Amino acid sequence: MNESIHGERTASEPQDRSSSVAHSIEVPSEIIRKWQEIVNLLAEIMHVPSACIMRVDPPHIKVFVSSRSEGNPCEPGALDTGPYCETVMKTGQPLLIPDALENEAWKANPHVRLGMISYLGVPIGWPNGRIFGTICVRDNKRNEYSEAYLKLLLHFRDMLQADLKSLARLHGEIEERETKIRRLVDSNIMGVFIWDFDGRILEANDEFLRMVSYDREDLVSGRIRWADLTPPDWRDRNNARIEQQKSSGRFESFEKEYIRKDGSRVPVLIGGATFEEGGNQGVAYVLDLTERKRVEAEARENEQRYREAQLELAHANRVATMGQLTASIAHEVNQPLSAVVANAEACLGWLRRRTPDVDAACRSVEWIIADGNRASEVIRRVRALANKTSLEKVPLDVNDVVRETIPLVQRELISHQVLLRMELAPTLPMILGDRVQLQQVIINLVMNGIESMQSVTDQPRELAVRSRQDETQQVLVSVADCGVGISAENADRLFTAFFTTKSSGMGMGLSICRSIIDAHGGRLWAATCEPRGALFQFTIPAD
Repeated sequence: MNESIHGERTASEPQDRSSSVAHSIEVPSEIIRKWQEIVNLLAEIMHVPSACIMRVDPPHIKVFVSSRSEGNPCEPGALDTGPYCETVMKTGQPLLIPDALENEAWKANPHVRLGMISYLGVPIGWPNGRIFGTICVRDNKRNEYSEAYLKLLLHFRDMLQADLKSLARLHGEIEERETKIRRLVDSNIMGVFIWDFDGRILEANDEFLRMVSYDREDLVSGRIRWADLTPPDWRDRNNARIEQQKSSGRFESFEKEYIRKDGSRVPVLIGGATFEEGGNQGVAYVLDLTERKRVEAEARENEQRYREAQLELAHANRVATMGQLTASIAHEVNQPLSAVVANAEACLGWLRRRTPDVDAACRSVEWIIADGNRASEVIRRVRALANKTSLEKVPLDVNDVVRETIPLVQRELISHQVLLRMELAPTLPMILGDRVQLQQVIINLVMNGIESMQSVTDQPRELAVRSRQDETQQVLVSVADCGVGISAENADRLFTAFFTTKSSGMGMGLSICRSIIDAHGGRLWAATCEPRGALFQFTIPAD
């Protein structure tokens, strides 16, 4: 019976893919239990010994579900060798045989030998039109099977087909997800492998094999074990993730290394999960971090070079600034040295008296020592500014930094007729900073303020240096002048490297100042003062 009816194939025909997929779909046990109740009910209502659901299992037809009624010769899983169900599936139409003994064509039916001489069956189809099988009843006596019985059989058939529709939709969704997963695995965007808790790698995609430098022959032969791929220094952390996976069914992604076939190492990011709770197998997803680690190393090197360049620029800026401060520095050194000479002469005078005044001479020597220390301290500060050193943060009082810095610019203030006003908050928290670099920032801001007031002739030139704690509890230092102020077109470019409004200079001072404050975790910005002048402020987090 190879003839096709309504485009359907019989059980003995070759099956195309959609048909073979339909035949491979497993019917869940809860649906089978429901169908069992249906055939039991059919046998009871129609008073027949046999009610069955038959299923195509190419190239055969098999009993899929059979009523538990007395005298039923059809056992689940048995082959159906008779023509009844095959005819229904061939024609796609219901079939009624009241009495096979009255018809020579049906008399040889194997079911007749089992005593089943009457038959009523209807086809069951998948949503795509493919035949699933039949639902049928058989009787051991003549049975005309009324129209009501046929309607009842069709009604139950519709219930079965509704279940098959749900099954097909679910199977399609699962197949679609599996296709997507397979595409992900085969796309080799990341390494994927299937493992078990015994340490074996059961399957892996090409990307994972590439990472660890093994080939598919190594995989098939069982020579790749995830336990052996992990270096000894990573095993404790790796074992902790395994225990996490055993208890929760998954482990959070983490970085580790694998040993390649050639003994070299590859850095990876790995995450995974078991297929089912309490199961022995799972899947792992692996990203090769080699390129990322290379980029990170380059970034660190670039950052180091950038910091070194910043230090070079900052040093050059300090040296250039010291050139501007030559008069102030000379004055700061000359003052204590002049006092040393005067006190030394006084000491000699006390000692040359007819009766030497030793007490007065000692006082003069003490003053000489103090003035010498003053000169030494000035030279130490100048040398610190001139030295090329790396950033060295220590606990500092910002007010002390300001007080130590101002003497270095004192002569510039005097020579440009600038009145300095210092308003330093008395109880500021300590900061963590580099003394020399913060002094450099203050010197730059003060010198900029002095230069901006050169053209001011209609009012006193006043520079205000203040310190306080701002609303965020950070330490804030501000330098305000009454000079020409900041024009709108220059406001956004003030801190850009090589931007300057001066006829001389490279325009690096404010850019370097901002870099220094940024390195201290703070912020440097500028604003316009009313009615004139500029205000520069920086904050540094309290220690």
